[in-house]
Amino acid sequence: MGEAYSHSWPGQGFLGAFQKNPEKEQAVLRVSLGGLVFLIYLAAASVYRTKNIYETTALVALYVAYGGVTYLAATVAPERSRLRLTLTTIADQALLIALLAVGGQATLPLLWVVFWFLVGAGCRYGQRMLGLSCAVALTGIAGLMHWQPWWHANFMAGLGVALSLAATSIYLAVLVRRLEKQAATDPLTGLSNRVQLEQAIGRTLAMRSPETSQAALLLIDLDGFKEVNDAHGHAVGDELLRSFAAALAGCVRRGDTLARLGGDEFVVLAHQIPSRANALSIATRIHAILSALHTVAGHPVAVSGSIGVCLLAHTDGTSPLTPLTARTLMRAADSAMYRAKSQGNGQTVFAETAEMRTVA
Repeated sequence: MGEAYSHSWPGQGFLGAFQKNPEKEQAVLRVSLGGLVFLIYLAAASVYRTKNIYETTALVALYVAYGGVTYLAATVAPERSRLRLTLTTIADQALLIALLAVGGQATLPLLWVVFWFLVGAGCRYGQRMLGLSCAVALTGIAGLMHWQPWWHANFMAGLGVALSLAATSIYLAVLVRRLEKQAATDPLTGLSNRVQLEQAIGRTLAMRSPETSQAALLLIDLDGFKEVNDAHGHAVGDELLRSFAAALAGCVRRGDTLARLGGDEFVVLAHQIPSRANALSIATRIHAILSALHTVAGHPVAVSGSIGVCLLAHTDGTSPLTPLTARTLMRAADSAMYRAKSQGNGQTVFAETAEMRTVA
């Protein structure tokens, strides 16, 4: 269940108190905004006293109660649940469509809530929940246009709402995709960042098969990078990082993950690495890339790399080291990298079993 939102945009919460629990934040909004709508329709019911207003008020009260239930569920079981998220996303739009069906013209002021749900689903949970929310809303609007008297009589208005929903969803999908990519990308090099790397390692660890367990994590620290910055300035240092990142991307296989952790530290997560010899072959290619970097932006440079290698094959089901996480593996590779640096520039060192047990 931990990967339920692995492809969602980790944006800021609307309510600062619930940034780490968007489901609870959404439940609070259901109760608070739903309660406000309930009070408005309760006041309207005392004035107009029509069947539609009464039924609408009762349904809004039901929605507030539903919001309270979702708050309790997110409190009692705060771990992320794809099933619960799917059900609540469907229920949000379905209950609103039921309100529009029962209230007819009296509930038209609530049309904005359809778009509110779209924005909330997309910005909290990403494209999948946005698509689901849009599908439920469009299906509901189509049903209203066919069966509900007011909507049937104002077919063109319903068509306009449906087209607005589709256009808004497409725009949001493009925006969310762009934000997701920015949130997972190192802005200087275009490689994955630490968050995306940890997710990739987590997925690799979760898939315990003979193929996926044979992977290697290579942590690379550039020797001599500080000297380049001091001698030629940070602009040349940044260009060096970009050049190395581009060359690194050209030497790894499709499906492997490249990341920059920050500064002059890079990581390669390579799959289908059955032995140390295969991992060492990748490290050798990385050393060759750095050896070939003689000039950057017209300035002479001399850099090498200290590489710490952690073989994920150590995490198979029979290993006493389990369970390991992305961060413990990163620390093991980091420890190996510092041992490589202590041996001189341009060295490669493997994390040993005892070392991995220590960080675990």
